[in-house]
Amino acid sequence: MKNNQFLTYTIVLMLFFSCKNSSKVKGIYVNDYTELEEAISQVIPGSEIILRNGIYKDFQIKYIGYGTKENPITLRAETPGKVFIEGESYLHIGGEYLNVNGLFFRNGFSPTSGVIRFKIGENNIANNSSVTNCVIKNFNTPNISSSNQWIEFYGKHNQLKNCYVAGKTNDGPTLMVYHNGNEHTNNYHQITNNYFGPRPRQGEHNAHTIQLGNSKTRLTPGRVNIANNYFEACNGDEQIISDMTNYNSFLNNIFYKCEGSLVLRHGNFATVDSNIFIGGDESNLFGGLSVINTGHWITNNYFYKIKGVNFRSPLAIMNGIKNTPLQGFRQVTDVVIAFNSWIDCQSTWQIGVGQNRIKIDSLHFTKIRSEPPIRSTIANNLIYNTHTDATPLINFDNMDGILFKNNIIDNNGEQYTEFDIFRNEKLKMKKINEWLFVPEASQKLNNVFHGYEFDKIKLDLFGNSRSDKNMTGAIINLKIAKKFKIIKKQYGPKWFTTAKNSEK
Repeated sequence: MKNNQFLTYTIVLMLFFSCKNSSKVKGIYVNDYTELEEAISQVIPGSEIILRNGIYKDFQIKYIGYGTKENPITLRAETPGKVFIEGESYLHIGGEYLNVNGLFFRNGFSPTSGVIRFKIGENNIANNSSVTNCVIKNFNTPNISSSNQWIEFYGKHNQLKNCYVAGKTNDGPTLMVYHNGNEHTNNYHQITNNYFGPRPRQGEHNAHTIQLGNSKTRLTPGRVNIANNYFEACNGDEQIISDMTNYNSFLNNIFYKCEGSLVLRHGNFATVDSNIFIGGDESNLFGGLSVINTGHWITNNYFYKIKGVNFRSPLAIMNGIKNTPLQGFRQVTDVVIAFNSWIDCQSTWQIGVGQNRIKIDSLHFTKIRSEPPIRSTIANNLIYNTHTDATPLINFDNMDGILFKNNIIDNNGEQYTEFDIFRNEKLKMKKINEWLFVPEASQKLNNVFHGYEFDKIKLDLFGNSRSDKNMTGAIINLKIAKKFKIIKKQYGPKWFTTAKNSEK
Protein backbone atom coordinates (compact mmCIF):
# COMPACT_ATOMS: atom_id res chain seq x y z
CA MET A 1 0.00 0.00 0.00
CA LYS A 2 2.76 2.39 0.97
CA ASN A 3 4.62 1.55 -2.24
CA ASN A 4 1.51 2.36 -4.32
CA GLN A 5 1.07 5.68 -2.48
CA PHE A 6 4.71 6.53 -3.07
CA LEU A 7 4.41 5.67 -6.77
CA THR A 8 1.28 7.81 -7.13
CA TYR A 9 2.96 10.74 -5.38
CA THR A 10 6.02 10.42 -7.64
CA ILE A 11 3.89 10.40 -10.79
CA VAL A 12 1.98 13.50 -9.62
CA LEU A 13 5.23 15.35 -8.99
CA MET A 14 6.58 14.33 -12.39
CA LEU A 15 3.42 15.53 -14.10
CA PHE A 16 3.51 18.80 -12.15
CA PHE A 17 7.07 19.62 -13.09
CA SER A 18 6.51 18.42 -16.64
CA CYS A 19 3.54 20.77 -17.03
CA LYS A 20 5.47 23.58 -15.37
CA ASN A 21 8.40 23.17 -17.75
CA SER A 22 6.16 22.86 -20.81
CA SER A 23 4.48 26.13 -19.86
CA LYS A 24 7.74 27.97 -20.32
CA VAL A 25 7.61 30.12 -23.42
CA LYS A 26 10.08 29.05 -26.10
CA GLY A 27 11.57 31.19 -28.80
CA ILE A 28 9.56 31.25 -32.02
CA TYR A 29 11.83 31.20 -35.08
CA VAL A 30 10.45 32.79 -38.23
CA ASN A 31 11.67 32.78 -41.82
CA ASP A 32 9.27 35.04 -43.67
CA TYR A 33 6.52 37.61 -43.30
CA THR A 34 3.69 35.08 -43.01
CA GLU A 35 5.42 33.26 -40.19
CA LEU A 36 6.16 36.57 -38.47
CA GLU A 37 2.50 37.64 -38.60
CA GLU A 38 1.42 34.30 -37.19
CA ALA A 39 4.01 34.50 -34.41
CA ILE A 40 2.94 38.03 -33.46
CA SER A 41 -0.68 36.89 -33.25
CA GLN A 42 0.28 34.21 -30.72
CA VAL A 43 2.57 36.13 -28.35
CA ILE A 44 1.99 36.19 -24.62
CA PRO A 45 4.07 37.79 -21.85
CA GLY A 46 7.57 36.36 -22.05
CA SER A 47 7.36 35.36 -25.72
CA GLU A 48 10.41 35.73 -27.93
CA ILE A 49 10.19 35.99 -31.72
CA ILE A 50 13.48 35.36 -33.50
CA LEU A 51 14.06 36.44 -37.09
CA ARG A 52 16.45 33.97 -38.67
CA ASN A 53 19.54 35.43 -40.31
CA GLY A 54 18.92 36.71 -43.80
CA ILE A 55 17.49 39.50 -45.94
CA TYR A 56 13.84 40.45 -45.51
CA LYS A 57 12.50 42.64 -48.29
CA ASP A 58 9.31 44.73 -48.18
CA PHE A 59 8.83 43.82 -44.54
CA GLN A 60 6.16 46.08 -43.07
CA ILE A 61 6.07 44.90 -39.48
CA LYS A 62 3.16 45.70 -37.18
CA TYR A 63 4.46 44.45 -33.88
CA ILE A 64 1.56 44.19 -31.44
CA GLY A 65 1.62 42.60 -28.00
CA TYR A 66 1.08 43.08 -24.31
CA GLY A 67 3.94 41.98 -22.17
CA THR A 68 4.62 42.87 -18.55
CA LYS A 69 7.52 44.49 -16.75
CA GLU A 70 8.63 41.09 -15.47
CA ASN A 71 7.93 39.28 -18.75
CA PRO A 72 8.31 41.56 -21.78
CA ILE A 73 7.78 40.34 -25.33
CA THR A 74 10.85 40.38 -27.56
CA LEU A 75 11.41 40.54 -31.31
CA ARG A 76 15.07 40.03 -32.12
CA ALA A 77 17.57 39.05 -34.75
CA GLU A 78 18.94 35.52 -34.60
CA THR A 79 22.36 37.14 -34.82
CA PRO A 80 22.52 40.92 -34.34
CA GLY A 81 23.63 42.53 -37.57
CA LYS A 82 22.77 39.54 -39.78
CA VAL A 83 19.08 40.28 -40.17
CA PHE A 84 18.64 42.91 -42.90
CA ILE A 85 15.37 44.76 -43.48
CA GLU A 86 15.30 46.15 -47.03
CA GLY A 87 12.94 47.51 -49.67
CA GLU A 88 9.70 49.25 -48.66
CA SER A 89 9.80 48.33 -45.00
CA TYR A 90 9.11 49.62 -41.53
CA LEU A 91 8.66 48.55 -37.93
CA HIS A 92 5.65 49.97 -36.10
CA ILE A 93 5.11 49.01 -32.48
CA GLY A 94 1.91 49.01 -30.44
CA GLY A 95 1.19 47.63 -26.98
CA GLU A 96 3.03 47.29 -23.69
CA TYR A 97 6.51 46.10 -22.74
CA LEU A 98 7.75 45.22 -26.22
CA ASN A 99 11.45 44.92 -27.02
CA VAL A 100 13.25 44.96 -30.37
CA ASN A 101 16.90 44.01 -30.77
CA GLY A 102 19.54 43.68 -33.46
CA LEU A 103 17.81 44.66 -36.75
CA PHE A 104 19.56 46.40 -39.66
CA PHE A 105 17.52 48.68 -41.96
CA ARG A 106 19.32 49.30 -45.26
CA ASN A 107 18.77 49.52 -49.04
CA GLY A 108 15.24 50.80 -48.83
CA PHE A 109 12.81 53.26 -47.32
CA SER A 110 9.57 53.43 -45.39
CA PRO A 111 6.54 53.91 -47.66
CA THR A 112 4.70 55.59 -44.80
CA SER A 113 5.46 57.66 -41.72
CA GLY A 114 8.31 56.35 -39.61
CA VAL A 115 10.89 53.63 -40.21
CA ILE A 116 10.59 52.83 -36.50
CA ARG A 117 7.42 54.15 -34.92
CA PHE A 118 6.08 53.66 -31.39
CA LYS A 119 2.51 53.59 -32.66
CA ILE A 120 0.47 51.51 -35.13
CA GLY A 121 -2.17 53.36 -37.09
CA GLU A 122 -3.95 56.13 -35.24
CA ASN A 123 -4.68 54.61 -31.85
CA ASN A 124 -2.48 51.63 -31.02
CA ILE A 125 0.25 53.30 -28.96
CA ALA A 126 3.38 51.69 -27.52
CA ASN A 127 4.33 52.22 -23.88
CA ASN A 128 7.26 50.89 -21.85
CA SER A 129 8.88 49.55 -25.00
CA SER A 130 12.42 49.64 -26.33
CA VAL A 131 14.45 49.46 -29.53
CA THR A 132 18.03 48.40 -28.86
CA ASN A 133 21.14 47.56 -30.90
CA CYS A 134 19.51 48.41 -34.24
CA VAL A 135 20.85 50.24 -37.29
CA ILE A 136 19.13 52.58 -39.74
CA LYS A 137 21.57 53.55 -42.48
CA ASN A 138 20.82 55.53 -45.66
CA PHE A 139 17.18 54.39 -45.54
CA ASN A 140 15.94 57.23 -47.72
CA THR A 141 12.92 57.76 -49.91
CA PRO A 142 13.71 58.05 -53.64
CA ASN A 143 12.21 61.56 -53.66
CA ILE A 144 14.69 63.58 -51.62
CA SER A 145 12.33 66.57 -51.51
CA SER A 146 9.74 64.57 -49.58
CA SER A 147 9.63 65.00 -45.81
CA ASN A 148 9.48 62.21 -43.26
CA GLN A 149 10.90 61.03 -39.96
CA TRP A 150 12.93 57.89 -39.43
CA ILE A 151 12.09 57.38 -35.76
CA GLU A 152 8.80 58.51 -34.22
CA PHE A 153 8.19 58.46 -30.48
CA TYR A 154 4.66 58.29 -29.09
CA GLY A 155 3.27 57.01 -25.80
CA LYS A 156 5.26 56.95 -22.58
CA HIS A 157 8.41 55.39 -21.16
CA ASN A 158 9.84 54.23 -24.49
CA GLN A 159 13.53 53.84 -25.27
CA LEU A 160 15.99 54.06 -28.14
CA LYS A 161 19.25 52.66 -26.89
CA ASN A 162 22.61 51.69 -28.43
CA CYS A 163 21.41 52.27 -31.99
CA TYR A 164 23.22 53.61 -35.08
CA VAL A 165 21.29 56.16 -37.12
CA ALA A 166 22.99 57.90 -40.04
CA GLY A 167 22.68 59.06 -43.62
CA LYS A 168 19.29 60.75 -43.80
CA THR A 169 19.23 62.97 -46.89
CA ASN A 170 15.63 64.16 -47.25
CA ASP A 171 13.66 66.71 -45.22
CA GLY A 172 12.21 66.04 -41.80
CA PRO A 173 13.75 65.34 -38.39
CA THR A 174 15.71 62.12 -38.05
CA LEU A 175 13.98 61.49 -34.72
CA MET A 176 10.71 63.12 -33.67
CA VAL A 177 8.98 63.02 -30.29
CA TYR A 178 5.25 63.69 -30.62
CA HIS A 179 2.99 65.15 -27.93
CA ASN A 180 -0.47 64.64 -29.36
CA GLY A 181 -2.52 64.51 -26.16
CA ASN A 182 -2.17 63.44 -22.55
CA GLU A 183 -1.25 59.89 -23.49
CA HIS A 184 2.04 61.25 -24.91
CA THR A 185 2.75 63.92 -22.27
CA ASN A 186 5.10 63.59 -19.28
CA ASN A 187 6.45 60.68 -21.25
CA TYR A 188 9.92 60.13 -19.75
CA HIS A 189 11.28 58.70 -23.01
CA GLN A 190 14.93 57.63 -22.94
CA ILE A 191 17.22 58.30 -25.91
CA THR A 192 20.59 57.02 -24.75
CA ASN A 193 23.93 55.63 -25.90
CA ASN A 194 23.17 56.04 -29.59
CA TYR A 195 25.35 57.10 -32.50
CA PHE A 196 23.75 59.77 -34.69
CA GLY A 197 25.94 59.95 -37.75
CA PRO A 198 26.49 62.25 -40.70
CA ARG A 199 23.60 64.10 -42.24
CA PRO A 200 24.30 66.50 -45.15
CA ARG A 201 23.24 70.14 -45.19
CA GLN A 202 19.60 70.54 -46.18
CA GLY A 203 19.50 74.34 -46.18
CA GLU A 204 16.09 74.47 -44.51
CA HIS A 205 14.76 74.54 -40.94
CA ASN A 206 13.37 71.03 -41.29
CA ALA A 207 16.37 68.76 -40.99
CA HIS A 208 16.98 68.45 -37.26
CA THR A 209 18.57 65.30 -35.95
CA ILE A 210 16.20 65.32 -32.96
CA GLN A 211 13.04 67.38 -32.53
CA LEU A 212 10.99 67.37 -29.34
CA GLY A 213 7.46 68.64 -30.03
CA ASN A 214 6.65 71.78 -31.99
CA SER A 215 5.58 75.37 -31.44
CA LYS A 216 2.14 74.23 -30.24
CA THR A 217 3.69 72.19 -27.39
CA ARG A 218 5.75 75.00 -25.86
CA LEU A 219 3.81 74.66 -22.56
CA THR A 220 3.75 70.85 -22.60
CA PRO A 221 5.86 68.83 -20.13
CA GLY A 222 7.98 66.27 -21.95
CA ARG A 223 10.61 65.01 -19.48
CA VAL A 224 12.59 63.31 -22.25
CA ASN A 225 16.13 62.26 -21.36
CA ILE A 226 18.72 62.54 -24.13
CA ALA A 227 21.96 61.26 -22.65
CA ASN A 228 25.30 59.67 -23.54
CA ASN A 229 24.83 59.96 -27.29
CA TYR A 230 27.44 60.73 -29.95
CA PHE A 231 26.47 63.20 -32.68
CA GLU A 232 28.88 63.39 -35.62
CA ALA A 233 28.60 65.73 -38.63
CA CYS A 234 24.89 66.23 -38.02
CA ASN A 235 24.75 69.11 -40.50
CA GLY A 236 21.11 69.02 -41.64
CA ASP A 237 20.37 72.53 -40.43
CA GLU A 238 21.31 74.96 -37.69
CA GLN A 239 19.44 72.95 -35.05
CA ILE A 240 20.97 69.58 -34.24
CA ILE A 241 18.44 69.22 -31.44
CA SER A 242 15.36 71.42 -31.29
CA ASP A 243 13.76 71.41 -27.84
CA MET A 244 10.11 72.49 -27.99
CA THR A 245 8.69 70.96 -24.79
CA ASN A 246 9.49 71.35 -21.10
CA TYR A 247 11.59 69.66 -18.43
CA ASN A 248 13.82 67.76 -20.85
CA SER A 249 17.40 66.71 -20.02
CA PHE A 250 20.48 66.78 -22.23
CA LEU A 251 23.29 65.02 -20.42
CA ASN A 252 26.79 63.77 -21.29
CA ASN A 253 26.37 63.95 -25.05
CA ILE A 254 29.22 64.45 -27.53
CA PHE A 255 28.69 66.82 -30.46
CA TYR A 256 31.61 66.23 -32.83
CA LYS A 257 32.02 68.70 -35.68
CA CYS A 258 28.31 69.30 -36.16
CA GLU A 259 27.27 72.37 -38.17
CA GLY A 260 24.45 73.26 -35.84
CA SER A 261 23.56 73.82 -32.21
CA LEU A 262 21.62 72.38 -29.33
CA VAL A 263 18.71 74.83 -29.43
CA LEU A 264 16.30 75.40 -26.55
CA ARG A 265 13.80 76.62 -29.10
CA HIS A 266 10.38 76.62 -27.40
CA GLY A 267 11.15 74.48 -24.35
CA ASN A 268 11.45 75.65 -20.77
CA PHE A 269 13.21 74.31 -17.67
CA ALA A 270 15.76 72.22 -19.55
CA THR A 271 18.77 70.66 -17.85
CA VAL A 272 21.87 70.90 -20.06
CA ASP A 273 24.76 69.32 -18.19
CA SER A 274 28.16 67.81 -18.99
CA ASN A 275 27.96 67.88 -22.78
CA ILE A 276 31.04 68.25 -24.99
CA PHE A 277 30.96 70.32 -28.19
CA ILE A 278 33.99 69.81 -30.45
CA GLY A 279 34.50 72.02 -33.49
CA GLY A 280 37.57 72.90 -35.51
CA ASP A 281 39.15 75.29 -37.99
CA GLU A 282 37.64 73.79 -41.13
CA SER A 283 34.16 75.27 -40.74
CA ASN A 284 32.63 78.46 -39.35
CA LEU A 285 29.29 76.71 -38.95
CA PHE A 286 30.17 74.46 -36.02
CA GLY A 287 27.64 75.40 -33.35
CA GLY A 288 27.21 75.33 -29.61
CA LEU A 289 24.19 76.19 -27.48
CA SER A 290 21.31 78.53 -28.26
CA VAL A 291 19.26 79.73 -25.27
CA ILE A 292 15.64 80.90 -25.46
CA ASN A 293 12.78 80.86 -22.92
CA THR A 294 12.69 80.20 -19.18
CA GLY A 295 14.25 78.31 -16.31
CA HIS A 296 17.14 76.40 -17.88
CA TRP A 297 20.14 75.15 -15.91
CA ILE A 298 23.22 74.99 -18.13
CA THR A 299 26.21 73.56 -16.28
CA ASN A 300 29.51 71.70 -16.74
CA ASN A 301 29.53 71.91 -20.54
CA TYR A 302 32.75 72.07 -22.55
CA PHE A 303 33.13 73.85 -25.92
CA TYR A 304 36.19 73.64 -28.18
CA LYS A 305 36.75 75.72 -31.33
CA ILE A 306 33.12 76.54 -31.87
CA LYS A 307 33.15 79.39 -34.40
CA GLY A 308 29.56 79.83 -35.53
CA VAL A 309 27.79 83.16 -35.32
CA ASN A 310 24.33 84.26 -34.21
CA PHE A 311 22.17 81.13 -33.83
CA ARG A 312 25.26 78.90 -34.09
CA SER A 313 27.35 80.86 -31.57
CA PRO A 314 29.31 78.99 -28.89
CA LEU A 315 26.76 80.52 -26.50
CA ALA A 316 23.87 82.38 -28.09
CA ILE A 317 21.42 84.05 -25.72
CA MET A 318 18.52 85.21 -27.85
CA ASN A 319 16.38 88.28 -27.64
CA GLY A 320 12.68 87.62 -27.30
CA ILE A 321 9.51 89.02 -28.85
CA LYS A 322 7.04 90.89 -26.67
CA ASN A 323 3.75 88.97 -26.47
CA THR A 324 5.22 86.50 -28.91
CA PRO A 325 3.05 84.27 -31.10
CA LEU A 326 3.52 80.52 -30.84
CA GLN A 327 6.19 80.39 -33.52
CA GLY A 328 8.18 83.29 -32.08
CA PHE A 329 10.99 83.65 -29.56
CA ARG A 330 10.09 84.06 -25.90
CA GLN A 331 12.26 86.25 -23.72
CA VAL A 332 15.08 84.55 -21.82
CA THR A 333 14.27 84.61 -18.10
CA ASP A 334 15.44 82.85 -14.93
CA VAL A 335 18.28 80.95 -16.61
CA VAL A 336 21.46 79.77 -14.85
CA ILE A 337 24.65 79.31 -16.88
CA ALA A 338 27.42 78.17 -14.55
CA PHE A 339 30.69 76.19 -14.44
CA ASN A 340 31.13 75.86 -18.21
CA SER A 341 34.36 76.08 -20.25
CA TRP A 342 34.97 77.59 -23.68
CA ILE A 343 38.36 76.89 -25.26
CA ASP A 344 39.59 78.66 -28.40
CA CYS A 345 36.08 79.57 -29.46
CA GLN A 346 35.28 82.65 -31.54
CA SER A 347 33.12 85.47 -30.15
CA THR A 348 32.25 83.06 -27.39
CA TRP A 349 29.27 84.77 -25.79
CA GLN A 350 26.74 86.51 -28.00
CA ILE A 351 23.95 88.12 -26.02
CA GLY A 352 20.75 89.55 -27.39
CA VAL A 353 21.10 87.61 -30.63
CA GLY A 354 18.36 88.44 -33.12
CA GLN A 355 17.75 91.97 -31.83
CA ASN A 356 16.22 93.78 -34.79
CA ARG A 357 14.89 97.13 -33.57
CA ILE A 358 16.47 98.79 -36.59
CA LYS A 359 13.72 97.16 -38.66
CA ILE A 360 10.90 98.22 -36.36
CA ASP A 361 9.24 100.28 -39.08
CA SER A 362 9.27 97.49 -41.65
CA LEU A 363 8.44 94.41 -39.55
CA HIS A 364 5.18 93.30 -38.03
CA PHE A 365 5.21 93.73 -34.24
CA THR A 366 5.08 89.94 -33.80
CA LYS A 367 8.58 89.72 -35.32
CA ILE A 368 10.36 92.48 -33.40
CA ARG A 369 12.92 90.85 -31.08
CA SER A 370 13.12 93.63 -28.56
CA GLU A 371 13.16 91.79 -25.21
CA PRO A 372 16.66 91.21 -23.76
CA PRO A 373 17.39 88.47 -21.20
CA ILE A 374 16.36 89.15 -17.59
CA ARG A 375 16.52 87.58 -14.13
CA SER A 376 19.37 85.29 -15.18
CA THR A 377 22.78 84.39 -13.76
CA ILE A 378 26.03 83.69 -15.60
CA ALA A 379 28.70 82.65 -13.11
CA ASN A 380 31.88 80.63 -12.56
CA ASN A 381 32.54 80.11 -16.27
CA LEU A 382 35.93 79.95 -17.96
CA ILE A 383 37.06 81.27 -21.34
CA TYR A 384 40.56 80.36 -22.51
CA ASN A 385 42.09 81.37 -25.84
CA THR A 386 45.49 80.43 -27.24
CA HIS A 387 45.00 83.18 -29.85
CA THR A 388 43.62 86.59 -29.02
CA ASP A 389 39.93 87.02 -29.80
CA ALA A 390 39.04 90.67 -30.42
CA THR A 391 35.39 90.06 -29.46
CA PRO A 392 35.00 87.30 -26.87
CA LEU A 393 31.67 88.95 -26.03
CA ILE A 394 29.28 90.47 -28.54
CA ASN A 395 26.34 92.29 -26.98
CA PHE A 396 23.40 93.25 -29.18
CA ASP A 397 21.22 94.76 -26.46
CA ASN A 398 20.90 95.55 -22.74
CA MET A 399 22.64 93.09 -20.39
CA ASP A 400 21.42 94.69 -17.15
CA GLY A 401 19.03 91.79 -16.56
CA ILE A 402 21.92 89.32 -16.19
CA LEU A 403 23.93 88.85 -13.00
CA PHE A 404 27.57 88.19 -14.00
CA LYS A 405 29.75 86.69 -11.25
CA ASN A 406 33.26 85.23 -11.27
CA ASN A 407 33.60 84.62 -15.00
CA ILE A 408 37.29 84.24 -15.83
CA ILE A 409 38.97 84.90 -19.15
CA ASP A 410 42.50 84.33 -20.40
CA ASN A 411 42.47 85.93 -23.84
CA ASN A 412 45.94 84.76 -24.84
CA GLY A 413 47.33 86.85 -22.01
CA GLU A 414 45.84 90.12 -23.22
CA GLN A 415 43.57 92.17 -20.99
CA TYR A 416 39.99 92.32 -22.15
CA THR A 417 38.18 95.41 -20.89
CA GLU A 418 35.41 96.29 -23.34
CA PHE A 419 32.77 94.82 -21.02
CA ASP A 420 33.35 94.71 -17.30
CA ILE A 421 31.92 91.23 -16.77
CA PHE A 422 35.11 89.14 -16.85
CA ARG A 423 38.02 88.72 -14.49
CA ASN A 424 41.24 88.64 -16.50
CA GLU A 425 43.72 85.97 -15.39
CA LYS A 426 46.81 84.30 -16.77
CA LEU A 427 46.01 80.59 -16.61
CA LYS A 428 48.19 77.51 -16.80
CA MET A 429 46.37 74.95 -18.90
CA LYS A 430 47.40 71.39 -19.66
CA LYS A 431 46.65 70.15 -23.18
CA ILE A 432 45.46 66.57 -22.77
CA ASN A 433 44.68 65.81 -26.41
CA GLU A 434 43.65 67.57 -29.62
CA TRP A 435 40.66 69.27 -28.00
CA LEU A 436 40.88 68.94 -24.20
CA PHE A 437 42.52 71.68 -22.10
CA VAL A 438 42.43 71.51 -18.29
CA PRO A 439 43.70 73.90 -15.59
CA GLU A 440 46.97 72.55 -14.18
CA ALA A 441 46.21 73.68 -10.64
CA SER A 442 43.62 75.61 -8.70
CA GLN A 443 45.51 78.87 -9.39
CA LYS A 444 42.89 81.59 -8.86
CA LEU A 445 39.95 79.44 -9.87
CA ASN A 446 38.73 78.23 -6.48
CA ASN A 447 37.05 81.39 -5.24
CA VAL A 448 33.70 80.54 -6.79
CA PHE A 449 30.43 82.42 -6.57
CA HIS A 450 27.73 80.65 -4.55
CA GLY A 451 24.44 81.46 -6.19
CA TYR A 452 20.94 80.36 -5.30
CA GLU A 453 20.72 76.54 -5.43
CA PHE A 454 24.27 76.28 -6.76
CA ASP A 455 24.75 73.56 -4.19
CA LYS A 456 22.78 71.25 -6.47
CA ILE A 457 25.63 71.44 -9.01
CA LYS A 458 27.37 68.58 -7.24
CA LEU A 459 29.68 67.19 -9.95
CA ASP A 460 31.93 68.48 -12.71
CA LEU A 461 32.08 67.39 -16.36
CA PHE A 462 33.83 64.10 -15.54
CA GLY A 463 31.86 63.25 -12.42
CA ASN A 464 34.21 64.69 -9.77
CA SER A 465 32.58 66.02 -6.62
CA ARG A 466 32.47 69.80 -6.29
CA SER A 467 31.72 69.65 -2.55
CA ASP A 468 35.31 69.46 -1.28
CA LYS A 469 37.28 71.32 -3.93
CA ASN A 470 35.29 73.50 -6.27
CA MET A 471 36.68 75.52 -9.17
CA THR A 472 35.59 77.78 -11.97
CA GLY A 473 34.93 76.03 -15.27
CA ALA A 474 33.66 72.60 -16.26
CA ILE A 475 36.65 70.55 -15.03
CA ILE A 476 38.14 70.50 -11.54
CA ASN A 477 40.42 67.44 -11.56
CA LEU A 478 43.40 67.23 -13.92
CA LYS A 479 44.26 63.65 -12.95
CA ILE A 480 40.83 62.33 -13.86
CA ALA A 481 40.68 64.41 -17.03
CA LYS A 482 43.91 62.82 -18.27
CA LYS A 483 42.19 59.44 -18.28
CA PHE A 484 39.19 60.58 -20.30
CA LYS A 485 38.89 59.43 -23.90
CA ILE A 486 36.08 59.46 -26.41
CA ILE A 487 35.79 56.01 -27.97
CA LYS A 488 33.24 55.90 -30.75
CA LYS A 489 32.63 52.18 -30.49
CA GLN A 490 31.02 52.77 -27.09
CA TYR A 491 28.09 54.37 -28.90
CA GLY A 492 25.55 52.45 -30.93
CA PRO A 493 25.46 48.65 -31.32
CA LYS A 494 28.54 46.72 -30.32
CA TRP A 495 28.23 44.62 -33.47
CA PHE A 496 28.31 47.60 -35.86
CA THR A 497 31.48 49.61 -36.40
CA THR A 498 31.29 53.39 -36.77
CA ALA A 499 34.09 54.13 -39.26
CA LYS A 500 37.26 52.86 -37.58
CA ASN A 501 35.90 53.28 -34.06
CA SER A 502 38.83 55.59 -33.59
CA GLU A 503 39.38 57.72 -30.55
CA LYS A 504 38.89 61.40 -31.11
